[in-house]
Amino acid sequence: MSVDTKYWNNFYNENRIEVVPSDFCLYVMDYLKSKENMIILDAGCGNGRDSYCLSKSHDVNGMDISYKPDDAERCNFKVDDFTKCDKTGYDMVYSRFTFHSITDDQQETFIKSIQPGTLLCIETRSDKGKDTTRYYGDDHYRNFTNKDYLQELLTKNGFDILYMEENDSFAVYKDENPICIRVICNKV
Repeated sequence: MSVDTKYWNNFYNENRIEVVPSDFCLYVMDYLKSKENMIILDAGCGNGRDSYCLSKSHDVNGMDISYKPDDAERCNFKVDDFTKCDKTGYDMVYSRFTFHSITDDQQETFIKSIQPGTLLCIETRSDKGKDTTRYYGDDHYRNFTNKDYLQELLTKNGFDILYMEENDSFAVYKDENPICIRVICNKV
């Protein structure tokens, strides 16, 4: 078991995060409003809060390295490594606050494993905010994302970037207002 797996096991056992969708999830749902019945992988689903929301209109498989929320209608969960899993058959891969929790090598493995025709939605912490306060502290691995690096990684691996923005208003939480990058792209 990795150090981060232990961290996340403890985090979810000690912190009861509300099971309400993130602002990014609501943004993606609005973006997808004309699409129904997609098959979605929530890569790094945590407590399932966004998976449950996405499952109102789509079939969702949530995957996380440490925690398995309760399955629900149109929503199933599994403990596994989302960077290496088979992504065949998914219409969309959703990744909120997980991209910055994996190494550069894992990021590349993750991006390369996404199949052509698959939509990819990422919200990740920007390296422009690496010196800002974090509500839950810094006692776990963070690989803050550089926007140019992410754009180059996606482009060289065959993604058409439909939307990309770096902003400090995406993920406000209590006294924390991190700079984040949002991306919606399609593997061609």
